[in-house]
Amino acid sequence: MDQCASILLAFPSQSDLADNAAYHKAVTAHIQRLSKLLKERSQDLVVHSAPLLDALDPAVHSLSYLAVLHALIFPSPASSVPQVYIMEKVVTCMLNFDGVQCRYAGTILTDILESVGNGRLLPPSVAVEALAAAILRLDPSGSMLTSSHLLLIKLAYETDNIAQALPVIDKDIVFYPGMANHDNVQFLCNPELSPPSYISKGTGLTDLLKTPALLEYDLLRGMMYSARREWPKAQAAFERVVAFPTKDGGCSKITVEAFKKWVLVSLLSEGRHVEDLPYAYAHTIKTLKTLGRPYISIAIAFATDDVQTLKQEVEQNTQMWLEDGNMGLVQEVVAAYQKWRILSLRDIYTQLSIAEIRRQTKSAETGAALNTDEDVEALIQNMIVSGMLKGVIEKNDDGTKFLNFFSPTTHLSEEEFAEETQRAVLRLKELNKMIHATNQRLGTSKEYVRWAVRESRRDKSNVEGHADTTLEMIDDEDLMGSNG
Repeated sequence: MDQCASILLAFPSQSDLADNAAYHKAVTAHIQRLSKLLKERSQDLVVHSAPLLDALDPAVHSLSYLAVLHALIFPSPASSVPQVYIMEKVVTCMLNFDGVQCRYAGTILTDILESVGNGRLLPPSVAVEALAAAILRLDPSGSMLTSSHLLLIKLAYETDNIAQALPVIDKDIVFYPGMANHDNVQFLCNPELSPPSYISKGTGLTDLLKTPALLEYDLLRGMMYSARREWPKAQAAFERVVAFPTKDGGCSKITVEAFKKWVLVSLLSEGRHVEDLPYAYAHTIKTLKTLGRPYISIAIAFATDDVQTLKQEVEQNTQMWLEDGNMGLVQEVVAAYQKWRILSLRDIYTQLSIAEIRRQTKSAETGAALNTDEDVEALIQNMIVSGMLKGVIEKNDDGTKFLNFFSPTTHLSEEEFAEETQRAVLRLKELNKMIHATNQRLGTSKEYVRWAVRESRRDKSNVEGHADTTLEMIDDEDLMGSNG
């Protein structure tokens, strides 16, 4: 045991932390010693796991801690050690490991993440929280999609542990495995590196992800946000799938599924269907509209006062909604119809009596006006409380109640303005890092340079002879670059 402990506790020392070069040299040597230890003395690590793990701090001796855990879990959880003990130590490690040190962990870490993500080690709620924490410890920006993200989102959605995954899925994805011009890295420990420089198939921290996996991630994100009724976020997630570039403008089964949900969620988010996406292939959108015609019909009716047409469109396609797994969203659309018709009145009136609102709007659930003014008032109050409607219900001297719509340009309070400004500043700082990394990648990308040259020639041609300026699209394989 003493020999194992001396190896496990050998890194890091104070001299190892002097600079990037010293750290890189020391951690590389330590990984080699750990690999040899796992290969030759794995059973010793299992037998003495309790005192060894007690001697190690997962935040300081992260690689060594992972090595002992790896010996306990693979090829199967050690029967001689209580399962609860293993679970406790795995969670402790996932929540506390040093993200920089674990850039060198490779499959020692990803094997454990996979076991957690597959639901083999921990209860689902604990597994989702631990996996989400581990992903963000490795990449605090959360800006790179990895194979661990796929494990997380599937487990969270299938086990209905969505809230625990939100810290990860709320992040904007900018980088993907296999992107070009990120593989020439001298020191993985360099704190200035962008995530794809140290999270790659080469470092063993992610697998490459094919297009269906990328689409599935955003599809599941949209479905998770829909389950939470976070309609704008759901709309944005489904829209990423719909607008994902393809070679020939074709569309996959996942794209069709996302399009149908996107149409419905757009109604819940904006009260209307966005006809065109300027950054999506026109041919793809045309095909999707054909395949999703009943959904488009609902969207068209939703934007009018013709409640009977909407009700008819919904009822005559019930079987389709069930087969597509969209009945819940369709019911949400039906329930939201009258709310959005009330909101549309603000384009005409600044105030309107409750009785008049009852007369002008109808429920899509019944196809008729609500029974009483009190029902309408309760509906409006619900809209105000939820933040959907900016306004207030007031009463005249004669007892007549009316809705007073607030101006959409109503000023924020000083405190609200300060909070909004602070959020914007933090967001700009995050974006600046991503823009810098993206500019560096594009500046050294062969595909981008070729494209830039073509565009420069086009601009010159346009000035001289007003030539055609149709943009040539780069193949979808080039979107993530090539390392060859």
